[in-house]
Amino acid sequence: MRDAAMIRRLSILAAATAFSANVSAQEPPATPVPVPQQPAAQSPAAPGDQPSPSAQPNVADQNADVLSAIANLSPMIGDVQIVGPWAEGDRNGVWRTIMTQSVGETKGNRFFYQQVEERDGKAVVVNSTEVTEIQTVQGAIVGYRADAPAEGQESNLTLFFDIVPLDGEITETYELFVAPGQPYRFGPASN
Repeated sequence: MRDAAMIRRLSILAAATAFSANVSAQEPPATPVPVPQQPAAQSPAAPGDQPSPSAQPNVADQNADVLSAIANLSPMIGDVQIVGPWAEGDRNGVWRTIMTQSVGETKGNRFFYQQVEERDGKAVVVNSTEVTEIQTVQGAIVGYRADAPAEGQESNLTLFFDIVPLDGEITETYELFVAPGQPYRFGPASN
C-alpha cells in the first residue's frame, strides 16, 4: 500500500523536523540537550563484506536528529498528529495538526494544520495555517479525530472536535473542513 508507506515515512520525517521554522513559539525554546553519541558496533567481517559508508544512512546522525527535535520541542506543544494524506497535482504529502497551550494561558488552545511533503529525503512544511476560531471557543477541547474523505476528495481534511463548554457538561461537536489551496471552514457540526 503506497499511501501507507508514504504516510509512515513522512510521519517519521515530520517528527524529526517538527516545527522547524513554520510555527513561531511564544516562548523561547528550551536549552538544547546534548545527545550522547553511540559508538558504532564492531563486528568481524571481511573487507569486501562491508557496504560503502555512502550506501548506508548514518544511523547515529539520524538518531541524534530525532532526539534533538524531541528535546527541543516546546512544552507549550500539547498535541501533534498526522491525520491523513493530501495530493495536489504531482505533489503529495500528509496533513499534520498541532495544538498548543501556553502555561498560565486561560484564553484557550491554539490549533494549526500543516501540509508536509518529502523533498530530497527531508520533511518540509509547505503550508501552515492557524484556525483562529479555536482560541475563542468557550470550553475545553477533550479530543479531535479525522473523518475519512469522500470519494474524489481524498486530499480534503475533515476534523471533528469534542468540546466541553465551560458552563455545561454535555460535549459539543465542532467541525473543521480543509481543502488544499482553499480557505478552511470551522463551526458547530451540522449533525
